[in-house]
Amino acid sequence: MDDLLAQLKAEFEPQPQSKTNQPPPNRSSPRTPASSGSMNQMLEELRKELESGRGRGNTTPQTSSAPALPTLSAKDAALARQRLNALIDEDYQTQAQIREAKFAEIQRQAEARIAEEQRRQQELIELQQREELRDRRRKEALREEAKTWLLKLNPRSEEGKWFQEFSYSYENKLQAAIDYLEAMQETGL
Repeated sequence: MDDLLAQLKAEFEPQPQSKTNQPPPNRSSPRTPASSGSMNQMLEELRKELESGRGRGNTTPQTSSAPALPTLSAKDAALARQRLNALIDEDYQTQAQIREAKFAEIQRQAEARIAEEQRRQQELIELQQREELRDRRRKEALREEAKTWLLKLNPRSEEGKWFQEFSYSYENKLQAAIDYLEAMQETGL
């Protein structure tokens, strides 16, 4: 690995120009910016591999008796790409699951709010029905009380004479008696 790194550096790093402006040796074609960037990227990947402990753990080039295999770094790069793609896929799936969970939670909260609103509306309806029933019962009780009061009322008494005049504006004496007794209950007499 170190030998390969040293060779790549020697081959692709710019050499200080001599006074005669001669082209560098061992070059058959001029270097393009694209190949330069690609080579710099390859050099950087090799450095990272060496620093990560795949090599000898030393970033300075040293001579080695074992030849470096160029296919090893290509295999490592392919494996790294596969691992990166797997991580991207896993992250995408995780993000999708998080979005689904958030959506499900929002939907659950909305359903809970709807259920709570329906429960409140049902309670209001039941309360109104109870109030209406209580009113009907109260009016029925008042109607019965008015019938009884009319039966006991002496038309020749002062109250009877007064009631006679009071009931002229009503359709019937029962309705007049109900209103009269209701007013008496409200005033507390």
